[in-house]
Amino acid sequence: MSRVVLQDTRRLTGPNLVSDGPGAVIDARVDDALSPALLAAWEKRVRTILDAVGWSGESTATRSWAGGVTVSHSAPIDALYAATEVNEWAWAAAVADVGEGDPPEPLEASAARLRALIAEERNPAWVALCEAAAERGVSFLSDDDHASVGLGKGSLTWPIDALPQPEAVPWGEVHDIPRALVTGTNGKTTTVRMLARIAEEAGYRVGFTCTDGIHVDGEVVDAGDWSGPGGARALLRDGRVELAVLETARGGMLRRGLALERADAALVTNVAADHLGEWGVTSVEGVAEAKLVLA
Repeated sequence: MSRVVLQDTRRLTGPNLVSDGPGAVIDARVDDALSPALLAAWEKRVRTILDAVGWSGESTATRSWAGGVTVSHSAPIDALYAATEVNEWAWAAAVADVGEGDPPEPLEASAARLRALIAEERNPAWVALCEAAAERGVSFLSDDDHASVGLGKGSLTWPIDALPQPEAVPWGEVHDIPRALVTGTNGKTTTVRMLARIAEEAGYRVGFTCTDGIHVDGEVVDAGDWSGPGGARALLRDGRVELAVLETARGGMLRRGLALERADAALVTNVAADHLGEWGVTSVEGVAEAKLVLA
């Protein structure tokens, strides 16, 4: 039986269990006795490939858990697909270094291919809009299809391939709204609904997301489980919303990270042994660590 089994490789688009920003991550099952050598090999290999593609300033992070490891590096938000391939090359090279697999294509050829992928994926208008929002202290949300500045009734949204220049944005209309994030093992949806009702009684036009849908001002905008970052972005781009309460499931945090970098309030209801073995979480302590990403 192999002592190394890659479980998942993916993009991280927001704050997450291993870092505060976007990047690429790999979760793998690894024999505990092999983990230190493999992590050391990956650290060496990932620095080599990051330097080779022109990302010397990016940071790295690792996490060990019972029977496995997580390895991650930061990357520009507009090159995350390419970033996963950068990480996969470093991982394959490290696995070969410890005698558990075949080596990847040579560094020089890989770096040239990856630089081309990065150049193809980059979106300078996206980066400029993100930086302009940060300079003005308002939120920037993005996904494969849209980018937006501000939140709720203070938001503006555009297709990802038709972004305006920052100077063309009517920044006087752009602002954030109050928002709260709720997570925990049990009681998330009930708590979200209670908080939304309190805010409604206080006179706000409220939007909330939970495991049974996206709700705005008493209307079900979209039914289904919208407790991940996709549901948060959809709600926070709705121009009717004056205050948002967002159920934030552990799965979405681990797969992609949080949709928001800042919130006005965050609540962790409780922690118990749920979904152990997924995304590198194998204990109640690991569940707590994951859910407290909100804090």
